[in-house]
Amino acid sequence: MKGKYPALIFAVIFAMGAATAVYVRNHERRQGMTEKNSDSIDKGRVVLLHGLMRTNRSMNRVERALEQAGYRVSNFGYPSTSRPISEIAGLLDKQVIELEGSGEPINFVTHSMGGIVLRYYLAHYRVKHLGRVVMIAPPNRGSIMAAYMKSWPPYRWFFGEAGQEIARGPESVTIDLPVPVCELGIIAGSIGNGKGLNPVIPGDDDGTVGVDETRVKGMTDFIIVRGQHSLLLLKKEVIRNVIHFLDTGRFIHPQR
Repeated sequence: MKGKYPALIFAVIFAMGAATAVYVRNHERRQGMTEKNSDSIDKGRVVLLHGLMRTNRSMNRVERALEQAGYRVSNFGYPSTSRPISEIAGLLDKQVIELEGSGEPINFVTHSMGGIVLRYYLAHYRVKHLGRVVMIAPPNRGSIMAAYMKSWPPYRWFFGEAGQEIARGPESVTIDLPVPVCELGIIAGSIGNGKGLNPVIPGDDDGTVGVDETRVKGMTDFIIVRGQHSLLLLKKEVIRNVIHFLDTGRFIHPQR
């Protein structure tokens, strides 16, 4: 009976992911081009990094909101399931080099594994003018869910080498990564019941990443937003906090 649990959990998580992806795509179509860039403000540059098994389209709503707020955005797409994190970081460097000529600070906003890609990148490459960083639901301490599933062949096939590299354990790429030397804000997703949605992850979680998995020593600010892992990218509260942190270096904390 025990051997059936990985297959069952994977099936449930995959189904949730597929349903979420359909919802996000439909939402993006509805939003379409109704929002236009603001030409009256120029706050600088932001690079977006999406998560595992997603594309840069998943960051579309964040991209539009940042453009409305006056930022110039580069929505970086990368092959998350067919390249290791080291190679993805090399692809990111080519994108960053193109932006450095302006001499402006380069900010970053990441989702999920995109945060680990950025941490690896900043540990091995130099950004001349590094600005602020916001990570949304990053598995900074290694993913317990990935560790549980990585020995199962369908997981390795679907999520590739990078999906195994972020798994919590002695071989996790997250172990030796330093904290970015910049103002760093982290947004964790949660169900809000203290127990979470995923029985594999201790404590509260967003269905994929635990609240405690997102934390890292040296972070500038931290906030928890109720929401499912992928749908966090569509939540107004998340987007408002992303913009506020890039503007001020702090999140919007409700007054007690």
